[in-house]
Amino acid sequence: MDTTPACVTCHRELPAWDQQRFACDGCQAAVDSALAELPALYAGLDVTPGRTGPRVGSLHAAPSSRPPIDLAVVDLRTQVAGVLASWVRDWSESGAGDLPAWPATETARVAAAARWLRWRLDWAVRMHPAIDEAVREIRDAHRAVRLAVEGRDERAIRLACPCGSTVSATVSSPGATCPGCGVRYGRAELLALPVAARGRAAA
Repeated sequence: MDTTPACVTCHRELPAWDQQRFACDGCQAAVDSALAELPALYAGLDVTPGRTGPRVGSLHAAPSSRPPIDLAVVDLRTQVAGVLASWVRDWSESGAGDLPAWPATETARVAAAARWLRWRLDWAVRMHPAIDEAVREIRDAHRAVRLAVEGRDERAIRLACPCGSTVSATVSSPGATCPGCGVRYGRAELLALPVAARGRAAA
């Protein structure tokens, strides 16, 4: 049975000189980037119908003189703020440090939470056993907000595995497994694969 330490998120084998961690440096970098971008993206979530990207379109028009509200954006803002705040509380209770002083506005609270989590990310990838859940939820939140603001999603590309099969991934994928040979690629190895030739069949 293979007991070599591996990243709990992408399952890439951890290097011998840096095995005192739960998540690899590639996944750590991806979450750091997501947390760095989230505050500005979140600020772009406008609850006025039509002011955010075309993928968010659940509208509510009040019978009074109040302007209509895009309920999908309201829900997304609440969900993202909740995800970040919940991990701030969790990491704080697990020993990462005191809770931040929360600002008055939701946008400012999201920025404060993202900053707090970034400062303690290196601690979390080494000390928190549920870092895989945090990585997934934070990256999902970032992806949802970016999709809502920019109105587009990442395009999946097909990469050529040496075994002859193709591996489907996006530019921000933390890793992927080849369906043909079963080899698990971490982010760095995945991005090093050549793009599959047109017409090449997937396994």
